Amino acid sequence: MNIENLNQKLIEKAENLFDQVEVLAGYCQSSHPLKVNPCFIDKKEDLNKLIFNQLCINNLASYAYKLSKQVKGNIGMVVKPCDSKAVAQLISEGLIERDKFKLIAVGCNGVMDYKKISRAVGGARVSGLDIGQDKIKVETARGSRELEKKDYYADKCYWCELWEKPPVYDEFLENEHKLDIEKRDRFADIKELEQMDLDQIFSYWQKEFDRCIRCYACRNICPMEVCQDQCIVHLDFPNWQSQKVNTDENKFFQMIRVMHLAGRCVECGECERVCPQNISLLKLMKKMNQIIGQLFDFEAGMDMEAKPPLLTYNTLEKNIKEEEL
Repeated sequence: MNIENLNQKLIEKAENLFDQVEVLAGYCQSSHPLKVNPCFIDKKEDLNKLIFNQLCINNLASYAYKLSKQVKGNIGMVVKPCDSKAVAQLISEGLIERDKFKLIAVGCNGVMDYKKISRAVGGARVSGLDIGQDKIKVETARGSRELEKKDYYADKCYWCELWEKPPVYDEFLENEHKLDIEKRDRFADIKELEQMDLDQIFSYWQKEFDRCIRCYACRNICPMEVCQDQCIVHLDFPNWQSQKVNTDENKFFQMIRVMHLAGRCVECGECERVCPQNISLLKLMKKMNQIIGQLFDFEAGMDMEAKPPLLTYNTLEKNIKEEEL
């Protein structure tokens, strides 16, 4: 199935369920060669705008909670299998209703990280892009570049096990093209960081958070951070977090996020994708998820019936030995 046939199949599936929904969230063409746009379709005649390709890096589940509050009827959504984890997690926490969502999961052969491609061409304005089987051809104002495709996938693709196994969906669209890249250790970056001594680790994070401008893009794009209107950083009373932007306050803000997302983060990578300062935010979340996995044998987004451990923990947990802390 070539990409045109995949898109046609997607449109047909969307047409079949459109009478059951008020709006459908999917991907549409962008004028930027490196990107596609999230789009929200409320007219059946606009369904032919839907596309699915290897630029669909955005996690549309980021819109699930807000749409559920704004739309009276049911909501259709195109999801990659990995993104459906966020939907499953929102359902498990009772933040959205399963029956309100009609999900079209599309088998995924990996998505390209446009930030990596942009860096490879030195930030030059991209005027054209051709993603082939093994190569990516990039046309820029400074000339053409040919890149090895295997190096430009989104990080999460290198350890993905869900590319055709979505945890939750209503319709599944098989993709003839399969994810075929060399697997990497999900926690390799954490292991590398932990080989440093404590002073080096402290220095690493000081430099990372020194760049933070507290734009809150990381929080606002996160599919699980649905309490933005009551966010602790905006409260006047009690005033937990200063509005000053400096390294210590920036670290404090991110530590709040890490604890808030403990056992809830699905590692979609949206926080890093939208960070204008390219801070390694996902390392924090992966480390917390690693700890949660070790202590509670739990991974967020894999089971709609399972509650996050920090909502259900017992006074005595078998894997937590307080005397060893």
